[in-house]
Amino acid sequence: MRLLCALFALGTYFAASPAMAAQDPFAYLPFAPMEKVYEGLGGKIRIQESIRPLPGLPAAPRTLEVVRKIGYLNFPPKTIVSTFSYDPATGNYAKLTSTSAFSKAVFHYHPPLVRAHLPFKKGDGWDGEDGQNTIHDRVWGKVRITLPAGTFVCWVVRRKLTYDLISRRSTQYLYEYYAKGVGFVGEGGWSATGKWHWSKRLVSFKMGPGSTG
Repeated sequence: MRLLCALFALGTYFAASPAMAAQDPFAYLPFAPMEKVYEGLGGKIRIQESIRPLPGLPAAPRTLEVVRKIGYLNFPPKTIVSTFSYDPATGNYAKLTSTSAFSKAVFHYHPPLVRAHLPFKKGDGWDGEDGQNTIHDRVWGKVRITLPAGTFVCWVVRRKLTYDLISRRSTQYLYEYYAKGVGFVGEGGWSATGKWHWSKRLVSFKMGPGSTG
């Protein structure tokens, strides 16, 4: 009931159709050069993100490099470089590698950490593990939202994160938003008091040379 209320509060709910399921897999997660700026947690976090496709063989999975410069309050900004790929054989968009914000270490995900199954389809789900933490995602449907960067019709993915802490297990739910031609535009959830908050929302974006959509 809380989820349905939140979807209507955030915008108009759109049911998925067979035509939508047959869409271009990159419609809501484009493989194109792009610059994005996000803010989150009431302006406490600011993220500058650069996305660029990496060259590869025509028959090979498509790969993206994502460079994020993250600033939190008055702390020095941190830069994280990650790579993602799309495998047409499985439809999986997955994280391959990521640098650390605190050291020179580079983490390699074996198997790759699935972040989305393309094209988005209502009810579709996937699982993953990030270290000791487990992830379960499910596509809930579509909503219209308004962010500083504009108004978008988005696919919504509910992410269930289960943290395996030293003394206990903790679960968190987040909702991710993907807009046509732009990709990821925001992430939010409910605080312990039941108040909705944006942990990340798109402030601005600019398409790079050769981009489409």
